[in-house]
Amino acid sequence: MADEVDERTTRAPSTLASIAGRVGVSVNTVSRALRAPNTVRAELRREIAKAMEELNYVPNRLAGGLAGTRSDIVGVVVTSLYYSEFAAIVDTLQSALLSSNLQVMLANTRYDADQELKLVRSILSWRPAAVAIIGVDHHPKVDELLRRSGVPVVEMWDIDGKIIDSAVGLDHVAIGSAQAAHLVERGYRRLAFLGSMRENDARAQKRARGMRELAETHGLEPVVMATRQENGHPDLGEALTFEMLERHPAIDGIVCNSDVIAFGALRALQRLGKRVPDDIGLIGFGDSEASACMRPALTTIRPDREAIGRLTAEALLARIADGPPKTTRVEWRLMERGTTRGIERT
Repeated sequence: MADEVDERTTRAPSTLASIAGRVGVSVNTVSRALRAPNTVRAELRREIAKAMEELNYVPNRLAGGLAGTRSDIVGVVVTSLYYSEFAAIVDTLQSALLSSNLQVMLANTRYDADQELKLVRSILSWRPAAVAIIGVDHHPKVDELLRRSGVPVVEMWDIDGKIIDSAVGLDHVAIGSAQAAHLVERGYRRLAFLGSMRENDARAQKRARGMRELAETHGLEPVVMATRQENGHPDLGEALTFEMLERHPAIDGIVCNSDVIAFGALRALQRLGKRVPDDIGLIGFGDSEASACMRPALTTIRPDREAIGRLTAEALLARIADGPPKTTRVEWRLMERGTTRGIERT
């Protein structure tokens, strides 16, 4: 489903002249501070750097430094390459862009907001044709830099928030609600959210919010949160499951923020002698290749990564051609398997 949105307004990007005016020096002095910093005294360099930061100035790394020049590069900024969570998106996106003679410059923020700012600033310095970036929740200066750059921007994987230009992604609050609803409909009543919850992983936080809201709607006890700020992996899922059940032994339904967390949770439940799905139901997110191979097979959410990559490429190409911004919601599927009880039918 695609919804048209009003065209976003941007201010003109800063120039050497605007930096020079802010500091009270010549354009040549600012240029020397960038190209030959040893020729400019340290105090003045600090003043120039401060002005650049305040005005969100991005240098032009293209040969010749022509202000209006654009490269054939599309910057693609992801938050993780761990377990190839975004591999299918990037692969599909890159294939589509190559057919239009555009090259991908890939950057990984590792869920670090400061790193996101550095990488976006660096990508913009190459005057990209466009930028695709994971999520709609960014470092405040990243948001401002991208809005002021004049470069087409497509935010991927999420659509719930203040969109810079265009977006292609999932409704993560709705997904969290659906995960909880699936457990509740199958008789599970004491729910927990388990997994990696990094400070800048807004998508996992939104799914947890959707889960909590669903539990409240059904009059259930508050959802137990068992999370850590580290990369998701099976050992983390196992450790969190042991810790959570020691404190909350009555839990009978677990939502994991990723499949790899669910793999570790399943291992812990089996070691504890818990019967899955009879004693405890378990649902993941991501539908990785191994999910259907687990015993029992993992109930999970399947996001359409290929569709996100393809639709992002289409949105980028449309914006490069001066088409209007738009937001596209991508569908997902709940894959019901053996870690949740089936509904009895008469």
